Amino acid sequence: MVEVSDQVVFSESLEVGAESRFFLQALVCRRPAVLVTPFKIKPVARLLCLTERLVREASRELAEAGLLVTQKQADKVGRPGQEYEASQYLLDLLAKSGRSMVAHQDLALRLFSEPEIYAEGPQPETDAGNEKAARKLIRKDGRPAAPGACGRLGASTRVLLAALLTSADECGVVTGVGEAKLRVLTGLSPVALKHQVKRLVSLGFIRVHVPGVSNGVFIGAKVPSTYYLNLSHPQLGDQCRRHGVLVYSSAGPSVHERLTSGLPPDVKKALLALGPAALNVLYHKLARYTSHLLSLTWGGPGEKYGDVPASLDGMIARELGQLKVDKPGQNEAGYYWPGMLEHFFEVAFEWAEQLKKRLNGKVWPGHQPQLIRLMPAPERRDGLRIISLIVYPAPMRHKCCIVYKDVRDGFLREFDSEADLDVRNRYEFGLLTE
Repeated sequence: MVEVSDQVVFSESLEVGAESRFFLQALVCRRPAVLVTPFKIKPVARLLCLTERLVREASRELAEAGLLVTQKQADKVGRPGQEYEASQYLLDLLAKSGRSMVAHQDLALRLFSEPEIYAEGPQPETDAGNEKAARKLIRKDGRPAAPGACGRLGASTRVLLAALLTSADECGVVTGVGEAKLRVLTGLSPVALKHQVKRLVSLGFIRVHVPGVSNGVFIGAKVPSTYYLNLSHPQLGDQCRRHGVLVYSSAGPSVHERLTSGLPPDVKKALLALGPAALNVLYHKLARYTSHLLSLTWGGPGEKYGDVPASLDGMIARELGQLKVDKPGQNEAGYYWPGMLEHFFEVAFEWAEQLKKRLNGKVWPGHQPQLIRLMPAPERRDGLRIISLIVYPAPMRHKCCIVYKDVRDGFLREFDSEADLDVRNRYEFGLLTE
């Protein structure tokens, strides 16, 4: 028998819907014997805590796609029953995929193998005792309600979250994965995908969603969305010791000021003319470049970067070099963009040095993270700028969560984990968004 209990089956060649993908993965995780023995609808539905409707319709779709084959129980008395078993195509697919090597495979598998994952969003402490009325288990037409009606996280939502987890880095940040690929991986329609992203944000599984921009902004190039996943979500299990969180608040430049500092007036004007959506995307790219420098030089002497600039140059060239814009009234494309590559490098270098100067030695002394990711919070009107540093791995000899307000009469407070922060503070700090 093929060992599949620790595999994530995400293949772009599977032309089935989200619920069928969820059922297939749950079946592989929790009932690997399906590969050698047939299964019936009712027993499997009870085992996986799914409705018979979902299991029946998913099995039919998987059979039509060639992943399952049907068998009739002709030797039984009465009406012949129907069973399903894995097809040779599915067996070959599983054998070919082998054991997936992704950063959060264990969390993705949990979404399929653990039925008791609930659609519970973050609630302020004052609202903790206000429980919503349970949804009815029977729909108006008399058919069984969806799995989420029992309070569990629904199949489509789990499929999307699992797809994002398999694409995320160790800090839970997903970049370079466009909506088209997510639709292929999940079987969701464009409308359903947008709905499920909003749902994951509202439930706190996605900290921040930075929508990408279409080729209507940059000539012939689409910029994919960025997703900051909340790996500390309580419904994902005890993950608080995997990562450290530093919330850093200080008086600093606004998004526009940081992006345009030092640029000639005409170039600054042209950059700002791209609009808020494009500027937000570029700001988070700048945060990523700064994160790259911090990851490689945290705890080291300032401005001694060795070969690091070359790696950052390559990253900026790959991502920003393809972005071209038109100069009004002229035919030449990219009239100011080439000079922006050097500008982004300089701004990222300056930002990284500022953070190292303010934070090294004051937070987690002696800890050397393998990866640091900056997550900017939304702009505030009081002049304070908040960014969160997600670090991997978590410091072993220090508190895992620090809130540092670096202004006059500021403070530095330590917490055992992010879970010790009040939910309202997490929204304020940008660790959660609405």
